[in-house]
Amino acid sequence: MNKHLLIGFIVIISASITIFSFTFNISHAQTNINGNNSTGQSFASTNSTFASALDLFVVPDSIGGYGVYKEHLPDTFSPGEDIVLYVEPVGFSHEPVEPTVSNNETLYLMNFTADVVISDTEGNILGGFEDLPISQIVSHHQNKEINLVITLSQSQPFPPGDYRLLYTINDEPSGNAFELAKDVRFTSENG
Repeated sequence: MNKHLLIGFIVIISASITIFSFTFNISHAQTNINGNNSTGQSFASTNSTFASALDLFVVPDSIGGYGVYKEHLPDTFSPGEDIVLYVEPVGFSHEPVEPTVSNNETLYLMNFTADVVISDTEGNILGGFEDLPISQIVSHHQNKEINLVITLSQSQPFPPGDYRLLYTINDEPSGNAFELAKDVRFTSENG
């Protein structure tokens, strides 16, 4: 099977936090990945650098919140198995939003999107997604601990072989971003 005809999967993205958390189930066709990220305003960040403090593959359905997961070892997946990336970002921004509560308290928006590029070991891009909403959280606090979860569900199994997944996590209010490159292998057996 030609790996260049590969891409057929669904992306499920979510974030965990206690107040006004949204989960998006998204299915997209292959999109043009151009790396552009433009934003008109910049907001204060909790840290001078937006980055990942922790990122790893986890067992599907094992995430129970921030720091609660079972790591998927090794980075080898069976045909049709979900690929779940767990990320703990640091240095993200908090955009003040108009008070919507009766005591005129300021609320804070944390807003993240992601780009995902899938390539083979020679660097040929096989597909990807751009500007997927990961999380849009409105909180009473300038939260410092959140986790983001990006799940790639295969609508048809990847052909066996080695691949590279390049994730770009975008902090929308500040315009900052960081990349995570993850090598994965798909085996020909289940289990």
